[in-house]
Amino acid sequence: IMNKSFNDSADKSIEVFTNVLDVIQKSNNITNDIKIGLSNNDNEINFDGFDIVKKMNDIASLIAISNLDLIVASKILYNASNNWEKIYSIKNAYLTIFETFKAYNKHRQFLNEISTNSSAILNDEFKNINNSIKIFKNKYRYDSEMSVVRNNISGHISDNIELYYNTIIQFDGDKTGEMIIEFLQITDTLENFLIKVLEQEKLKYNNQELIEIAKKTLPCLYDKINLL
Repeated sequence: IMNKSFNDSADKSIEVFTNVLDVIQKSNNITNDIKIGLSNNDNEINFDGFDIVKKMNDIASLIAISNLDLIVASKILYNASNNWEKIYSIKNAYLTIFETFKAYNKHRQFLNEISTNSSAILNDEFKNINNSIKIFKNKYRYDSEMSVVRNNISGHISDNIELYYNTIIQFDGDKTGEMIIEFLQITDTLENFLIKVLEQEKLKYNNQELIEIAKKTLPCLYDKINLL
């Protein structure tokens, strides 16, 4: 019963994050169409708001993709009937987390700037998120153990077979499960932060006004907005 409950919960989460990813990409396509359409109509409009939303959507997509990969890895780990299935899921979990943080670093400056220009509460939230990431990396030895796994096991198959073997036999399923849970807690906090920033940016740049203009000049595109 517990096994079925976990699998059902994982399947629901996969469905949720798949829908999130689909909506984000649909939103990006619509935003791009609106920008092109309004530009063609010679409207002198500041599109900074839409550009910021696009960047935020890219980060939200990163979160959704990493969550999807880790949920699938968790399912394989939880239902594994042999050691190699466990090794396979653990390898992928390490790779996903390592690459997610690597990709997140590319967005850090943008998020820092936008949080600094936002309210003190949001700025503090962003600092807390980065502190949580720092604690996580230290706990799970991101720059040493995780890097070795990524470079020699999950991202590449090392020609040093002894290193490969000695690394995978030390994999711990319970430890990996805890690591995944802690990572998902961080991404959940980051996702909530993005939502709050997006709401503030919509008010700041008055994107509703842009949509109203699009309504008048591009009725076919406005109809597409209703799909969101």
